[in-house]
Amino acid sequence: MFERAHHQRIGQILSLLNADLLRAHHCYFGGGTAIALRYGEYRESVDMDFMVSDIVHYRELRLLMTRGAGINAILQPNQQLVSQIRDIRADQYGIRTTLSVADHSIKFEIVLEGRISFETPRVADRLCNVSTLTSLDMAASKLLANSDRWADAGVFNRDVIDLAMMQPSKQLLRNAITKAEQAYGESIQRDLLKAVDHLQNKTGWLDRCMQAMAMTIPKALVWQRIKALKRCCTV
Repeated sequence: MFERAHHQRIGQILSLLNADLLRAHHCYFGGGTAIALRYGEYRESVDMDFMVSDIVHYRELRLLMTRGAGINAILQPNQQLVSQIRDIRADQYGIRTTLSVADHSIKFEIVLEGRISFETPRVADRLCNVSTLTSLDMAASKLLANSDRWADAGVFNRDVIDLAMMQPSKQLLRNAITKAEQAYGESIQRDLLKAVDHLQNKTGWLDRCMQAMAMTIPKALVWQRIKALKRCCTV
């Protein structure tokens, strides 16, 4: 299903998760990895992030995974291909562990998103039968992440690049900005424009970002998407 070797391993884990249980607990595949996989593998993403915006369902998942079963609590029964190689760590922010598949380790996290509420995904919002965030919630969560860390050089402006590669319509982007502004106010749009300007004005920075994220698509295409994102935001 996926071209990149690491993404194939992530796909293997996705196919072994108990997708119905995760849906029942409103727990959805999100973050940069879900976006990269849904939008053509334009970059490599290495970790797996799931998100829950319902405190009751987060509590139930936390209990399931900390009673001794660990990751097996949310995997299909009797599978032998995925193993947990680090103890579950759970706190008020998330549930974290590291998995092993085909002798490669993959960080796995379920995050409690307390700033916005997620809408129910459609059947079309699935990868390997696992529900992802909807496009609206993917965009809104990326806008929040961008406001948190756009100036952090170690992040390589991945949030604004992910948004651009989603190619959101003007209406979708505006709806996502409105949703993210429920948490962060007008800083959402301001920080998005700052991130775009940073990519445009810092010589060689986009090249570094693309290299860090193993992006193989033409740089001109990335610029085209970034400029289109800015137009959607400002027009």
